[in-house]
Amino acid sequence: MPSYATEPGQRSGVARDEGDRIYRAIFGAPIPEVLHNRFAEPSAGLDLLVSSTERQRYRRVIEEVGDLEAAEVAARYTGGPRLLCRKFELMVYLAETLPANQHHFVNTRDNFLAGVIMIMYGAMRTGFKLCKGALLLRSISRA
Repeated sequence: MPSYATEPGQRSGVARDEGDRIYRAIFGAPIPEVLHNRFAEPSAGLDLLVSSTERQRYRRVIEEVGDLEAAEVAARYTGGPRLLCRKFELMVYLAETLPANQHHFVNTRDNFLAGVIMIMYGAMRTGFKLCKGALLLRSISRA
């Protein structure tokens, strides 16, 4: 795993690795080059809005947690690293502008039963990710 900078001015390969890890956690694929370029600058701006302690906490999560999606869900519901949540939100906002990602955001099928099943599956998956992420974040804070 790459070593991440602790200060926003030190960003060479960090933004690429960080963006790729976040994009993979959300979409399960490598980050497209256009999204990497769009993510780097606002991501650095988000780093400037938080304390160095918060940045270090975020970097530890990025470096040490295998399931970033679970960590983000737990952070959202338990008050974990807000910077992680903001960077996930940023990536989703940027990713929804790509036509290749349209199927992740727009349902083009009309099937009520499938919709209900997907909502139930999503709720169960979120609950599982919340529990897993809480354990992951707890292990990071104890170390």
